[in-house]
Amino acid sequence: MRNKKYFAGICTLGCRVNQYESECIISEFINLGFEIKNFEEVCDVYVINTCAVTATSEKKSKQMIRRAKKQNNSAVVAVCGCFSQNAPETFKTELSADIVAGTNEKTKIPALALAILNGNRSESKILVKDISGYEKYENINAGNPQKTRAYVKIQDGCDGKCSYCIIPKLRGRSKSRECEYIFGESKRFEGMGCREIVLTGIEISSYGKDFFEKNFYLIDLLEKLNASLNEITSIRLSSVDPSLINKDFTDRLAKLEKIANHFHLSLQSGSTKILHSMRRKYNAETVIENVGYAKQKIKNLNLTADIIVGFPGETGEDFEKSLEMAEYLKIYHAHIFKYSKRKNTEAENLPGQISENIKSYRSGEISRVCEKTKEKIHRENLGMEFEVIVEDKDGSYCNAKTKNFFDVKIKIEADQNPPKTAKIKIYDYDKNFLYGRMIKD
Repeated sequence: MRNKKYFAGICTLGCRVNQYESECIISEFINLGFEIKNFEEVCDVYVINTCAVTATSEKKSKQMIRRAKKQNNSAVVAVCGCFSQNAPETFKTELSADIVAGTNEKTKIPALALAILNGNRSESKILVKDISGYEKYENINAGNPQKTRAYVKIQDGCDGKCSYCIIPKLRGRSKSRECEYIFGESKRFEGMGCREIVLTGIEISSYGKDFFEKNFYLIDLLEKLNASLNEITSIRLSSVDPSLINKDFTDRLAKLEKIANHFHLSLQSGSTKILHSMRRKYNAETVIENVGYAKQKIKNLNLTADIIVGFPGETGEDFEKSLEMAEYLKIYHAHIFKYSKRKNTEAENLPGQISENIKSYRSGEISRVCEKTKEKIHRENLGMEFEVIVEDKDGSYCNAKTKNFFDVKIKIEADQNPPKTAKIKIYDYDKNFLYGRMIKD
């Protein structure tokens, strides 16, 4: 039996799915007796959970490997995720990673790393396999999030054929997690003190479509969770396709009191021409119709969005339509992506490629519109009362979020322990935050 204490650090790049899967890896490390440290510290094992959505994320993945080796040249270095699924040999030969996993079997890393630390170098290996061999959801579990908010992964993969995206090639077909496991993990997090769960996946809008005869879809899952959870006060959707938010979905969703009145839209563009070129499932008119109806039915619905700028063929007029859409929908915050060429995608060879200077300019313009909207929304909520999920303490303030995703700082005494939830009244605002005081019962 070993007496040495080993330390592991993990760097997570990319989406909420990666964040959830990193929690699962951490859980396995802890089960094996490792202590988790900050990635910037000296560790015995470093894990880089990579992303391949853009060239920038791939570059950062490589940088993190080099940083890990610089911090401790004798450490075991493992990589996993979408980039390593796409180019496993790059990490093994060019960057000398000890363990290379892809988008599946990530939780094998801790045991392999321990074997290497104990002298078995033969455990260094590439775990990456053809993604088509994974036809069912890989049911891994996260450990203790130790926060008031936890991610619960409900789905993986994507059946979409978006012309710019390589993720379906790296994650495979859409695969839904069985409801009993989602429910079980949610109840476990509830028992640990979590008050909000965020349902995440590569394309959660497609949840249940691979269940065939079961006739159990995302809205059915939401209804079950809403009825079954007690201490969880907020159930948030990580990202939704605008085509999902049809009248029937919205009517049923509006009746569920625990579902957060916030949509993060996988919007991408406000131009129907560009959406068609992207091979999205909707046009600009559908977005306006669906979101407009949702705003009527769901009180104080707040919107955030993913937006791509500089897609091939995007004219100034097309971009103006994205600006107008962001302003019309009152997008509180946008994740803005400058289009990045991905090998083996249709968009790679489309005519009308946009220069980086224009992409940067358009990114800045979208940011300015959303920042202006955010400050306006903050001003309109001065004096309003909210129930909030408290996230952490930062000096004389607690960071919190309202159910509809407003960013809040709550004034708190220096020696006061923050509650998990609180009722607050907004007394001030700026372009970034609402400022609130707790209301005593």
